[in-house]
Amino acid sequence: MSADKDYLSLPLRELLADIAARRPTPGGGSVAALVGSLSCSLACMALQFTIGKPKYAAHDAELKQLLADLTQAGEKFMQLMSEDMRAYEAVMAARKQDPAAFEAASVRATEVPLNIVRLAESVLTCLDELKAYVNMHLLSDLRAAAVLARAVVQSAAGTARDNLPGLADREQASRMERQLDALVHQAEHHAQSVAAYRPH
Repeated sequence: MSADKDYLSLPLRELLADIAARRPTPGGGSVAALVGSLSCSLACMALQFTIGKPKYAAHDAELKQLLADLTQAGEKFMQLMSEDMRAYEAVMAARKQDPAAFEAASVRATEVPLNIVRLAESVLTCLDELKAYVNMHLLSDLRAAAVLARAVVQSAAGTARDNLPGLADREQASRMERQLDALVHQAEHHAQSVAAYRPH
């Protein structure tokens, strides 16, 4: 099972081969989480080239906090990558069990991409806050990080929405859909803000 693999300890080529293989995992949700981690890494690089510069000294404490937050988010994305694979593998296994087990697995397989969206939106919030303070030579990297995080939101939201019609609890499904709508709207606002920013 792909969920049992520690992809952080394996060659990148093996991960890419597993994604391309005729197997259900890693799939869209776990790949979205991986891209989220890449987004965080790019943003952290931009911060590393900004923290300690005299020009940004007044914002040093804030920048260090953003670095800690984005580092933690990158690690969480990698956890969500494994969780997404486990969740979908559980859905496949539950198809042979009773309806209650399948429902529980389906809910979990929807919650994980929703959590990926939630985390990616929080990353975009950080990037929007950071844009005015980052070293101008790293602004293109920050914008790239925002592009990736926005793609994560769109991709994981699509995965979650595709799962919603299969949930028996329609009230829960409606609640999740409202959460997705709000998160996607907020994420889009922050992504556009980063894209449109021009240093003075």
